[in-house]
Amino acid sequence: MEKKRSCNVLKFGAVITIIALLFSIETAAQTIADSKVGIETEDAPKKRNGIDKIKKFTLKTVDFVDRLLNTIDTTYVADNLYNMTIMPEHSFNYEHYSFSTTGRQRQSLRIAPDSYNKLTFNIGWRWIILGYGIDFQKSKPEKDIKLSLLSPRVGLDLFYRKSNEEYKIKNLKGFYNNDRPIENNNKKFDGLAIKQIGFNLYYVFNKRFSYPAAYRQSTIQRASAGSFILGAGYNRQELTFDHNCLDPEIELQLKEELKFNNIRYNNFCINLGYSYNWVFARNFLANIALTPSVGYKHILIEKTERDRLHSGINFDLSTRAAMVYNNGKYYAGISLVGYSYYYKEKTLAVINGFGTLKTFIGFYFWKKK
Repeated sequence: MEKKRSCNVLKFGAVITIIALLFSIETAAQTIADSKVGIETEDAPKKRNGIDKIKKFTLKTVDFVDRLLNTIDTTYVADNLYNMTIMPEHSFNYEHYSFSTTGRQRQSLRIAPDSYNKLTFNIGWRWIILGYGIDFQKSKPEKDIKLSLLSPRVGLDLFYRKSNEEYKIKNLKGFYNNDRPIENNNKKFDGLAIKQIGFNLYYVFNKRFSYPAAYRQSTIQRASAGSFILGAGYNRQELTFDHNCLDPEIELQLKEELKFNNIRYNNFCINLGYSYNWVFARNFLANIALTPSVGYKHILIEKTERDRLHSGINFDLSTRAAMVYNNGKYYAGISLVGYSYYYKEKTLAVINGFGTLKTFIGFYFWKKK
């Protein structure tokens, strides 16, 4: 009996010990939890301060970028009052491609299509303008796609062009027929095809000047002003050249340097120029812009025997001029744009030139609220 009682006492003591142990564990856990809550409570203001600082920095950055891109002096520049615009455009285009050897006994070929006309349809929504152009006169129509993203101070132009023109040999040097120089035979040449893709980015320093007022009509220049313009660009061109399409008397004399199959070059450039808008009468402006550029050009010349890879610094030039009438509802104008690209290495020089004379008319609709 006494033995049984002692067993019961041991069992009871064990239960009490287990309960006490569980209670102590729960108490310790609660203490740790309370301490964590306390720590979190103390850290909460710190976290909120960190989030507030990030929000404040973000808002300041957005405000700075907005002022940088969109701030204008409304005495000189006015935004248009409509959401959308439609602008049909007619362009008269000229281009040429010159390939020449360097050094003594120089040979050169200048290849170009006849000047041609193109119709382009442009549609714009606020700061986005999309243009699609095509030349219906040719047996192989040329297609031209352009996308422009504009703000009062910043612009980005994206472009793509593919051409299978009806090219002609416009000028020759270093080729002879019975000891008499062949200078210009103006014959059709089917051995050249062009692909081009790239972008141009620019920033206007002066808030009183509007570049789009002269060329994209997303804003309106009210008083005369000019500005320096900083820009950057990328241009990738691919020229496929089949010298076997030349006349036999020319192809037989052609130097090895000019017997290439393909030229691919990538041109990265930075430009700094100046442009001026002259408001010579109410709703009228005349613009001129001159933008020299310096860049890095990477060129790959593919030949049957071997490929040649070259790179180096190059200098190019673009010029623009325009005259525009814009009364805030309707507009019309004329513009002239010219580009030149030049590359020279030890044995070969390549010059590409483009010129476009545009006439356009358009109107705005869907007034902003």
